[in-house]
Amino acid sequence: MRKVIIVGTDTDAGKTTFSIIFLNLFSAKYSYWKPLETGPSDTAKVRQYVPQAGVFDPLRHYEEAVAPLLASRRSGRPLPNLVDIHQAAPVCENTLLIETFGGPLSPLTDSVLQIELIRAWRSPVILVGSSAIGAVGRALAVLEALHGVPVVACVLLGREDPFAVKQIQQHAQVPVFSLELPQVPFWDRQTLQEFSRIHKNVLRAIDQHIDDFYKNLDIGGKSIREIDSKYVWHPYTPLMEPLEQLPVVSAQGEFLNLVDGQRVIDAIASWWTILHGHCHPPLVQALRRAAATLDHTVFAGTTHPWAVELAERLVRSAPWGGVGRVFFSDNGSTAVEVALKMAVQFWHMQGQKRHKFICFDNSYHGDTFGAMSVGRDPVYFGMYEPLLFDVIQAPLQVEALTRAVERWHKDVAAVIVEPLVQGAGGMRMHPPEVLRSLWQVCKQEGLLFIVDEVMTACRTGRIWAFEHAGIIPDIVCTAKTLTGGMLPLAATLVSPTIVEPFCHMDRSRMFFHGHSYTANPLACAVAVANWRLLEQGHWRQEANRIEAFWATHLPRWQGHPRVKEVRWCGTIGVMELNVTGGYLCDKVPLWRQRALQMGVLLRPLGPVLYCLPPLCISEDSLHRVIEAFQACIDMI
Repeated sequence: MRKVIIVGTDTDAGKTTFSIIFLNLFSAKYSYWKPLETGPSDTAKVRQYVPQAGVFDPLRHYEEAVAPLLASRRSGRPLPNLVDIHQAAPVCENTLLIETFGGPLSPLTDSVLQIELIRAWRSPVILVGSSAIGAVGRALAVLEALHGVPVVACVLLGREDPFAVKQIQQHAQVPVFSLELPQVPFWDRQTLQEFSRIHKNVLRAIDQHIDDFYKNLDIGGKSIREIDSKYVWHPYTPLMEPLEQLPVVSAQGEFLNLVDGQRVIDAIASWWTILHGHCHPPLVQALRRAAATLDHTVFAGTTHPWAVELAERLVRSAPWGGVGRVFFSDNGSTAVEVALKMAVQFWHMQGQKRHKFICFDNSYHGDTFGAMSVGRDPVYFGMYEPLLFDVIQAPLQVEALTRAVERWHKDVAAVIVEPLVQGAGGMRMHPPEVLRSLWQVCKQEGLLFIVDEVMTACRTGRIWAFEHAGIIPDIVCTAKTLTGGMLPLAATLVSPTIVEPFCHMDRSRMFFHGHSYTANPLACAVAVANWRLLEQGHWRQEANRIEAFWATHLPRWQGHPRVKEVRWCGTIGVMELNVTGGYLCDKVPLWRQRALQMGVLLRPLGPVLYCLPPLCISEDSLHRVIEAFQACIDMI
């Protein structure tokens, strides 16, 4: 059902007046509801002036003309909570105009502001305010508070002010309209009819903006799958995929909102990227500020404050005593490519031709050719084998690494590993002691040690997974959570040992690598905001909470005849099932579909069910993920 939310810049901004004017022209198309009222009834006023319109009773009315929260306290009648109000919205064939109270930042309950209710409706908003002096500041302040909410129009009631209209449009990028109210002592039906006739073009334009919003949404909902299946090629997805792609229109916290109104738990953090939660306000604010300042600049020959601050913070997080360098790229695979090329050039500039890398079974480092070479998964990349360079692949064991080093020592440029958790290889886990032993072998033999933290950064309870082992890697690759998941950005952190031979005036010794969007200012600005949050440390409590949940609930399936193993590390919870077929297991689409029916988005790695959620995920959502796991088990 269509809804439109009428929001005011403040109390007595004219929300009810606008609703009456709008309904008078469109009573056959729109109905009215104001959930919470105080003082003289706005619902009664709408019924008086637009008797032909559908008008629904408020959910709660308080006689005293004060804020609903205060009126509730004084009257002893409790306010309905956000969920109650959201679920109480009347069902009707018309588009429902929902009038709010006060401004979007007015208290709804003791702990929730009205903006949370406005966001929960996920509907277009019309902002209403006075055109009196201060209109620009009031409107822009409220539009700032409404970030993430689709505002289809801003309406200024009162004397027409072209300057205010232009300024609001320029700074907020929303359509702005003026409605000069009739100068009469009181309204009657005739006055209202005449006013609607004079301003019908403005009112129809506003109605058109509402229709356009829902038209775009309808196209997205009803035909997006058909258009998608005809033109789009999705990653790691058969072109004849039996499951329809989910049309996501918005996201908040741990939830993805679909075009049909369904809300699903993003149990895989959108391919392990979303850290704090979708549309995390500090990150959204950082992006908006940066977008109004600097969109992009070539990073060869220029720099900018966000890249500089981010690089400094990244180096300070590494165990090199506050020295080292950061090379920016745009995704995890390219961060790995940079690391591999740097390792080869490091040895080359010292007169040594070391072109081999040691990697481990079940590893995954990306989909570009260098990353594929050190991943070497036969299912993923077997067909490209003739194009991949030679590597030494070994079991993830100290003894196996020792044997490989003994045989190939003089040819090895570096050893690369995913610390603690091998992600796409099946969420396989190894203890910090094993990681430390692997590193010690490399240090004893003078080999470079690369840690691929593209997936593991901030997922194991610490910023870097390698910190658990107390090691000092030579190169660190990171990407997904670098910006909290909001924008693509990657970084390769390089120790001073690797940097030293590159510090030369000889242009032939520079690092020959670059991308058009290296250190994109928007991505860097968001990453800086993210990193400031990480350095405060509060996120660790959420990570510990999620790990404690896995430790409490996963063991009950240990020994289940259909479960091969349960395991967890930090925020990552894993259940590996006893089925055949590996990554191409034919039950995967069925499991995904069953989980979606339960409101949970999973993407099993063959027989491996896993959850790697945003840090904000609630206990209720975690329990729903566990229930989805159980439903998948029941299908075997």
